Amino acid sequence: MERLSNENVKRLPGDVTVPGDRPQTSGILHIGAGAFHRAHQAVYTDDTDWGITVAAPNSRGVIDALAEQDGLYSVATLGPEGVSMRVVGSIVDTLHIASERERALDLLAADTTHVVTLTVTEKAYTDPGGVPGLLAEGIARRAARGGPPLTVLCCDNLPDNGKTTRAAVEPLFDDRTRAWAHANVAFPSSMVDRIVPASTPATYERAFLELGVQDRAAVEAEPFSQWVIEDDFAGPRPDWDATFTNDVAGWERLKLRTLNGVHSTLAYLGALAGAETIGDTLALPGAEDFARWLIAEQIAPSFTPPDGQDTIAYGESVLERFANPGIRHRCIQIAMDGSQKLPQRLFATVADLADAGVDRDLIALPLAAWTRFCAGTADTDAELPLDDPLKDVLRQSLAAAGSNPAARIDAILGIRQIVPEHVADDHQLRRAAAKWLRELDRHGVATTLEHL
Repeated sequence: MERLSNENVKRLPGDVTVPGDRPQTSGILHIGAGAFHRAHQAVYTDDTDWGITVAAPNSRGVIDALAEQDGLYSVATLGPEGVSMRVVGSIVDTLHIASERERALDLLAADTTHVVTLTVTEKAYTDPGGVPGLLAEGIARRAARGGPPLTVLCCDNLPDNGKTTRAAVEPLFDDRTRAWAHANVAFPSSMVDRIVPASTPATYERAFLELGVQDRAAVEAEPFSQWVIEDDFAGPRPDWDATFTNDVAGWERLKLRTLNGVHSTLAYLGALAGAETIGDTLALPGAEDFARWLIAEQIAPSFTPPDGQDTIAYGESVLERFANPGIRHRCIQIAMDGSQKLPQRLFATVADLADAGVDRDLIALPLAAWTRFCAGTADTDAELPLDDPLKDVLRQSLAAAGSNPAARIDAILGIRQIVPEHVADDHQLRRAAAKWLRELDRHGVATTLEHL
């Protein structure tokens, strides 16, 4: 079966948007070959004259597919009105870090590499032997050669993600590299936003039907896309159609708490209720009303949004996006890595509400839902997978707590790798979460939401 390639891209159906002249070299090294990068940063870069080398840390399935397709792949934009197809041509080379580490280090040190972008998920920044170590070693080589300045741009869902990346990399420098990097390496923050479900066989089938050729690197995404970047680059930067600002923090909080926080909440509730997708969860009686109350009464009072933004209005747009029938974002996918996600999506909100003297009753329901989810059994008695780097810690803590709701909440709040001490000591949160967990145990998610 014919694969998407440079040979056939200009012969695709006329309603498919295809790239013009493609860049011959890459000024961007991107680490993380997942669907989100291909539906977000690579699309923004496709509208510039810059190219990307995509590096996969471990799994090589996606980069092998891209290599076989001359770096080309399609993005299906799924909206309520239908589907539009675009072939993206900004990826000009691929790299498998696990088997080509020396080449990865040479690219980090190369004069032609000006920007390194990252989508490696939250947990990658805690492993000095992984991506932070690679960056530190590559920057050391660049420093030893007296290379040009470099910008390292984190695109993961972390608060102050530029500072987080710097904090993960800088301790690994020797003194000479640290001095050079201080003058020549920038770690700006960014906020990225687009709902991109994991690709499935249906994704590849849709791509074949729309393109007339096979695309094994195809992705699907919602119409909405946003990128807010701190304008602090050490050297040249692409002319991305993004929002460049001196203050990303407000945008990060708006998105992490209102979109990601509600997304995670609905994922845990939905998984417990047996709902497959976020859209299915929102269709449960009472679920959409609960999400609105959560945004208005708990999330909006917890921070000040960026100038010109209204948190409640933003929340309404988020719920509309979640309800998009074209996007089937699976609850189990979003529920992954809760121990890494919830500190910024949930517990930061709790802490700020407590500081402001705001009641934390509703915000305790997501905590109760996650606690019940971690135990591994849905309301239907079906088994729920727990894909989390702290899986053993979570399961052992819950097993030791027994069946008492208050003891189970205390067990979760007592895990210091996840919950800050001042949040764990929030007695109102503990009481409210235990109350909600008791309701979920007795009645399940569907009945609890319906009778809020």
